[in-house]
Amino acid sequence: MRSHARKTLYFQGDASALGGFIERPFEKVIPSQASVSLPPAGGYATARSESFNHEQIISCRSAYSRASGSGDGEDAPWSALVTSVVEGLNILEVVTAERVVAQISVDYPGHGGYRRISLAGSHFEGLRIAGFNAFPMMNWGLLRPKPGASASQSQLTFPIFEQTGREQADKLIKGIEGEDKEPFRWIAERFEWMTTKRGPEDDKCVLCSLVDGVDQAIPGRSFGHVVEIPDFGRIFLGEVLVSPTSIQLSMIRAELGCSIKAQTTAGSGSVGGHLVPP
Repeated sequence: MRSHARKTLYFQGDASALGGFIERPFEKVIPSQASVSLPPAGGYATARSESFNHEQIISCRSAYSRASGSGDGEDAPWSALVTSVVEGLNILEVVTAERVVAQISVDYPGHGGYRRISLAGSHFEGLRIAGFNAFPMMNWGLLRPKPGASASQSQLTFPIFEQTGREQADKLIKGIEGEDKEPFRWIAERFEWMTTKRGPEDDKCVLCSLVDGVDQAIPGRSFGHVVEIPDFGRIFLGEVLVSPTSIQLSMIRAELGCSIKAQTTAGSGSVGGHLVPP
């Protein structure tokens, strides 16, 4: 029986500008910088970090994050916004950026229905990889509405994320065709699960990216939003992980696989929420 009780949104929202862990040559956590989290009732939170440098491996000039969540009543939507910004990023002198911004905005209709998601504002400024200017080719279908489209037509839904992820995964897999596949087997192993049509009932998530490619002949190899640099590791740009109840964005995720083995993320946030009663 459908409940007529007044609905309440239990917020989930967090943002972190920088963090991760080192495995080699020593084991050590990279402390999270400018991390914020919303309480279930919503509210507003900010955090800022200055002049962070961790073991000369990863550093930034400054970083800040904010998260907010509010609602105006039964008929008005609940809204959540998370933002994470890193300025003066430097990862082992190979990945640098003047500014990295991750931003997620989600509205939850008071009457239920699919949440309205926006990733507008997420971007890179002055990104350089291995000493070369890198110009990510952004997927504008995920970043801004189609010209002249209605609100419903421009709404980001699970099928749109699913289709984008499948197309990007197909491109990644086809990108290694004709190559000596053994060095790039990891690409197929990492992304082939997204090459078949799926829905939220399958494993409850899809993976796609705000970046379709990197418009620059940088050292190493690039496959869509993935860049592999010899004697450094792998870089993943603008990854979006979507489930029926949450969305997570990581603007830069690096897997270092050289003399230093580490994993780190710069510019990340997530938003979720549950309407109660359902």
